[in-house]
Amino acid sequence: MSDEVTVRRAGLADAPAVMRALGQGCLDEAVFSWVVPDGSARQERTVAWTGQAAAWVGGMLEEGVLLVAEHGAGEIAGLSLWELLPADPAAGQAPPAEPAPGTTGSPGTDTASGEPTGSAEETARFIPVYGPEYAPRMALVSELTRRRHPRREPHWYLQQMVVVPTWRGHGLGGAMLRHQLELVDTAGLGAYLEASSARNRKLYERHGFRAHGDPIRLPEDGPAIQPMWRPPAAGQR
Repeated sequence: MSDEVTVRRAGLADAPAVMRALGQGCLDEAVFSWVVPDGSARQERTVAWTGQAAAWVGGMLEEGVLLVAEHGAGEIAGLSLWELLPADPAAGQAPPAEPAPGTTGSPGTDTASGEPTGSAEETARFIPVYGPEYAPRMALVSELTRRRHPRREPHWYLQQMVVVPTWRGHGLGGAMLRHQLELVDTAGLGAYLEASSARNRKLYERHGFRAHGDPIRLPEDGPAIQPMWRPPAAGQR
């Protein structure tokens, strides 16, 4: 198994391979496992994603930067999605403020079923991908993370990064981070993400990210999602 890694921007022709890597890499991911607790259902969801490959990848290419990491054999084994977000004029001009301790967000609950749930509008957005059973849970994750997102200055947001299990520990995640953060630093911008595991958090810390407030704790003993901020040119200090 060669550890040679190549990072490049994805194109629409990569859509099938990107979705295969996304499905493999997400199966044991902490937040996805909370959103879809049943392992068989998670497998079914990821298989269904392949039918949406062209539409999903096309949308990501329009929305931001989709990077892929290939190992020595040229197979896509990791991907990361970055989006450049503008400053919100209503948030003021100061750098992103550190959230007050205890700021974790308040999860919603469906009064009939007792299930954690997001708003009806947000839930409807996720039904095509997660189905009506799990869309409310994904909607809740989306709402809680959005509440904590810094808005005072333009920055790059790492929406998602996954590596297929057999290639974890071979430097693919770090290679994708270095590739994009070099561009981020050149532009003099900050970067933001949410870490869903202690292992991921350590990786991000090695690349200049630091905790941005308390973790977002999902209900039902769900994972703690740690918001993280990397100030402009952190990699050059």
